[in-house]
Amino acid sequence: MHLMGWLRRNFDTCFIVIQVWLDGFTILLACVWGLGVFRQLNQFSLYRQLVVVIIGVTLVSFWNCGLYRWRKSILNVEEYRSTFQATMLSFLGTATTIYLLRAVEEGDKKWDFPGFDLLRAVHDVVGLADIDQWSRFIYLLIFAMIFGLMVVQRGIMFKISSMLHAAGFGNTNVAVFGTGDMAQRVEQKMRIFPTLGFHFVGYFDEGEEPPEGRGGARPYLGGRRQLEEMRVMHGISRVIISKPEMEEDELIELCGHLENLGIEYQVVPRLYHFFSQRFAIDSLDSIPLITLNRNPGRPIYRLTKSLVDRLLALVLLALLSPFLLLIGLLIRRESSGPVLFSQVRVGFKQRTFRMIKFRTMYHDMCVDAATPNSRSDPRVTRIGRFLRRTSLDELPQLVNVLRGEMSLVGPRPEMPFIVGHIQNDMEDPVYHLRFDTKPGITGLWQVSSARKAPIQENIDYDLYYLENQSVFLDIVILFLTALAVLRIRETY
Repeated sequence: MHLMGWLRRNFDTCFIVIQVWLDGFTILLACVWGLGVFRQLNQFSLYRQLVVVIIGVTLVSFWNCGLYRWRKSILNVEEYRSTFQATMLSFLGTATTIYLLRAVEEGDKKWDFPGFDLLRAVHDVVGLADIDQWSRFIYLLIFAMIFGLMVVQRGIMFKISSMLHAAGFGNTNVAVFGTGDMAQRVEQKMRIFPTLGFHFVGYFDEGEEPPEGRGGARPYLGGRRQLEEMRVMHGISRVIISKPEMEEDELIELCGHLENLGIEYQVVPRLYHFFSQRFAIDSLDSIPLITLNRNPGRPIYRLTKSLVDRLLALVLLALLSPFLLLIGLLIRRESSGPVLFSQVRVGFKQRTFRMIKFRTMYHDMCVDAATPNSRSDPRVTRIGRFLRRTSLDELPQLVNVLRGEMSLVGPRPEMPFIVGHIQNDMEDPVYHLRFDTKPGITGLWQVSSARKAPIQENIDYDLYYLENQSVFLDIVILFLTALAVLRIRETY
C-alpha cells in the first residue's frame, strides 16, 4: 500500500525514468535491427563503439529537445515532431562526435584545445577501433530505424499513460478560479479529456457560484480565503485562473497568494481569442506586442499540398479500383439503390459542394437525419455497418480531392445547417477560421478520442490544425488514420 501511494504521488517522475530506459533500449534495438538487415550481427563487436556513441548522443539530444519534460497533450503530435528533430540532431551530433574522437585516435595535434583532455577521456572509455570498416549506409539506416521505432514506442507509452490517467492513476488535482464561460470551458476540456491527467476538483471565485445546468454539477469551493483550507482538504496542487475580466492588480495579488501557498498556477490570458487567430508575439525591446501575421496563406505549402493531394488521390483511386468495385457490388447485393451517396457540405471559403461516400443505409432512409448511435439502427445495412466502423465508406471522397473540393487532411466538412447553428449560437468568434483551408477526408478530430463528443466542443482541433499546418503534421495525421482504420473504431 505504501509503495502504491508513493507511485501515485510520484507518477510523473517514475514515468519519465521508465521512458529514458525504454528510449535507450529502443535505440539499441534499432542498432541491432539495422545490423541484422545486412546480416552484420556476427560482426557486432566491430560496431559496438558506434552503438555506445549513438545511444549516448541520442539520449542527450532527446533531453535537449524537451522529450523528458512532462507535457500533457490530447494527441502526441508535438512529441512526434520533437522526436524527429531530436533524431536529426543526434544524427549530426553523432557524426560530429565520431569525427572528433577519430581526431583523438589519430593523435591530431591541431585539436589540442582546452576541452581536448575531456575528449581524450571519452575516447579512452569508448574507443574507435576499426572505424574505417564501418558501413556508412548502415549508419544512415540505424537513424531511420531509431525514428520509426521511437514513434511506435512513444505512441504506445502515450496510450498507456492515457489509460492510466483515464483510470484515475497519477492525476493532478486541479481547481479553476472563476465561474464564467471561460472557466466552464476549461472545466469542460478536463472532463472531456481525462487522458490529460487532470482531475477537476471544483471552482473558486469571490461569491459567484457556477450557474446550474453547466458547471453547477461541480462543487463551488469558495473564494481566495478558502484556498488554503481547500488545498489541504482536496489535495489541490494546481489552480487555473480563468477569469479574463479580472483586473491586473487583483490577478497579480492572487498569483502571489497561490505562490505563497505552494500551489502551481496557470492563467488563461485576457486576449484568449487572439492566440487562436493568425497573430504572433513580437516585441518592442522588452515590451511584448501581438502582431498580425501578414502572410498567413503560405502559398508554397498550399500549392505543394494541392498537387500532392491530387496526385495521391489519382494513384489511390487507380490502385484501389478493384477493391472499390467489390464494395460497390456488396452494397448492391444487399440493398437496391445507388452505390454512392452524396451530401451537401460546406468547404473552402464557405463554398458548398457535394461530398461523395459509399451508401451505408437503405436507399429510402438516406436523408439528413440524426447520425446512427447504436448497432441496431434499422437504417444501416450490414455491409454499411462494417464500412462505417472501418471508415471505408469515406474512400469515394478521393474523387472530391481529385476535383479540388477537398484535401486528404483538413478540418471536418460540415453540413450547412450545422454550420449555421454553430455560427448563430456559439460565442467563439474564431469559428470561421476553419473555412480558410479545404476540408479533409481525415484530420486531427477524426483520429482523436473526442469523436463522440458534440461537434461544438471539438472546434479547437480544427483551429489547432489551421495554426500548425505543415507537411510533417499531415504525415502524422495520415499515419494515425491508417492505425485507426486497422483498429476498427466503435462507430455506428
